[in-house]
Amino acid sequence: MQLTADEVDRFWSRVVKGPRETDCWLWAGGGTAAIADDGYGRFWISREGRQRVLRPHRVAWALAEGVSIDLSPVVEHVVCDNPICVRAEGTLLDHLEGSTQAANLSRIAQHGRGGARGYRSRMFGREAMYRRSLALRAAVADGWDDERIARALASVDEAQMALF
Repeated sequence: MQLTADEVDRFWSRVVKGPRETDCWLWAGGGTAAIADDGYGRFWISREGRQRVLRPHRVAWALAEGVSIDLSPVVEHVVCDNPICVRAEGTLLDHLEGSTQAANLSRIAQHGRGGARGYRSRMFGREAMYRRSLALRAAVADGWDDERIARALASVDEAQMALF
């Protein structure tokens, strides 16, 4: 399935792009449902009278690759490990990459987020990822602001590696 031109426009209108060539592009979404309780974004579309929720990072990757949003490869955050980052345009500067489940699980373990019950961490668990995503979204509500972003990151977990 492909997105309509209106859906693509609506999608990109909810993204705040950092000014530097290595910055994240953050999903700002709309409303409380724009970020799920795992810290990943949500993007809603309607098909045949039914609502469907998509992960914004997967939408951005599919758009950059020119593939259907129904394809099921794993899309990893290979640069920033930031669940609301949607930086994908088909260049070497992309933060997202199509991958496999095995490679994704390996990267999760490298970041200290692996666990027997899935997404768990000593340092940065599901709840912290959710809080960080909400703080980052709030930090870019009025546009990109390096100071607000730094404060948002520091207020959640100062031990976490900086994203910017």
